[in-house]
Amino acid sequence: MSHFPNVPVIEFEGSKSKNPFAFKHYNPDEKIGGKKMKDHMRFAAAYWHVMRNSLSDPFGAGTALMPWDDGSDSLDNALRRVPVFFEFLEKCQIDFYCFHDRDIAPEGKTLAETHANLARVTQELKGFQKATGKKLLWGTACLFSHPRYAQGAGTSPNADVFAYGASQVRHALESTKALGGEGYVFWGGREGYATLLNTDMKRELDHLAALLHLAVDHAKKIGFKGQFYIEPKPREPSTHQYDSDSAAASTSSANTAC
Repeated sequence: MSHFPNVPVIEFEGSKSKNPFAFKHYNPDEKIGGKKMKDHMRFAAAYWHVMRNSLSDPFGAGTALMPWDDGSDSLDNALRRVPVFFEFLEKCQIDFYCFHDRDIAPEGKTLAETHANLARVTQELKGFQKATGKKLLWGTACLFSHPRYAQGAGTSPNADVFAYGASQVRHALESTKALGGEGYVFWGGREGYATLLNTDMKRELDHLAALLHLAVDHAKKIGFKGQFYIEPKPREPSTHQYDSDSAAASTSSANTAC
């Protein structure tokens, strides 16, 4: 069953093409410096933008039309998204994808159910990867959207939240390895502070470092050979973020704003 029956596989037709479903400049198989353009670019579709973005804004509800999605945060709904996503990859000639654990699998009523949901969807993704040849570029754990992470995950003042986040990272790492992911990403958008009046910076940095070390140790334990990446995003949403590049950029941004 095709979810986009009226959309053909997008092909390269050149800069003079009037076809809205054609590449004008990107030719995946054109060689540049002895290497195909698709191997230079290695485009990856982000699961959260393609499958989970409702196209809402702060003043209005989502407007995305997704007939395959019933709007529930259920495992069945998560599984229905998978074939749609891989058809999208095929028709756009995108060879890689990336995800947060909560993008692909819902949180359950218990931590055990949450991990079971992730394992089930990972199994489904693996099947479609095998059938299509698409690959996982990187995976990660969503340690920012749930209210428990309002004050961070690795830097949370609550030990239970730290442990919950560490467990999420463990299973997201295992899912990434199972899918042959080439890397694992940390985005510390909640790992920061709004004011030093109630912040023990050294303690929080030590806790964040502990989480990163735990991840690296577990990667070695399970034989994950991919690279670890830290994605800095200054002031999103923390006023000051602990990633060193973000911390520098945040200071610069604050000075410019003044």
